[in-house]
Amino acid sequence: MKTLIANNSVFYLRKDVYDSYKEYRDDFKQVVKEREQSRSSFFHQSPQIYYRPFLVGYITKICSKKSLSQGCLHLAVYILDMFMDQHHIIPEKLLLVANVCLIMAAKHEENAQKIPRSSELNHLVDNQYPITDYIKLEHYLTIHFFQHDIKLQCAVHYVFYFMQEFLTFEDLDNGKNLRTLFYDFHEAVSVHLDKIIEDVHYMQLYQPSKLAAAIIAAGRSDIGLTQWTKQLENLTEYKVDDLDEIVENLLEKKQLRCLHCDFE
Repeated sequence: MKTLIANNSVFYLRKDVYDSYKEYRDDFKQVVKEREQSRSSFFHQSPQIYYRPFLVGYITKICSKKSLSQGCLHLAVYILDMFMDQHHIIPEKLLLVANVCLIMAAKHEENAQKIPRSSELNHLVDNQYPITDYIKLEHYLTIHFFQHDIKLQCAVHYVFYFMQEFLTFEDLDNGKNLRTLFYDFHEAVSVHLDKIIEDVHYMQLYQPSKLAAAIIAAGRSDIGLTQWTKQLENLTEYKVDDLDEIVENLLEKKQLRCLHCDFE
């Protein structure tokens, strides 16, 4: 498999990395459980929720323009959602918040050279804000709101881990082309990852690892494979029945209905 995949591909995994991955799999599972149990509560009460589609679109556009990763995009949206859920932000300050969320996410997900500068992002919004506002808000979010704890909070982080075992030898028995399966699956997963940040409820109603497992199942279905395998069940510790509701919503591109709020 390694020879078919470029070194910079999301699918590329060196043998030494793979050996370490197998050795520390149980440790990773334990980390997943601990992280998900300590996730902050989401109250579905953002006063500025109707601005969210614009803000997510704004962050997405910058990530695309700057070639920032999906991990960066999803983490930025997560930080934005959590902060808006517990604060009343005047509309004039929302772009400042979006920019700071993106800077924070990039510091966790990107190489130093790719982290956007405050002045760079401020220029995109016509230099509306003093640079000191960026510094103060990032300090507040990092230390007081998240208490330095925003890692591994999004489904995308688990998706890329679970993807390492999305394929089995049985999947190739029907003469399917390996290269085609890899790239079709990657495209399908990318579509579902885009879907879950468009709707605030996907990332808030479901645990990240469960949502990630459902995305893997939906992606397999999209490319004509059975949704789930014993291999994936062992890795994720989810049975296919655990994922049915989410997979159905993803495949049918449903907008989730939430009992906690009236935003759809």
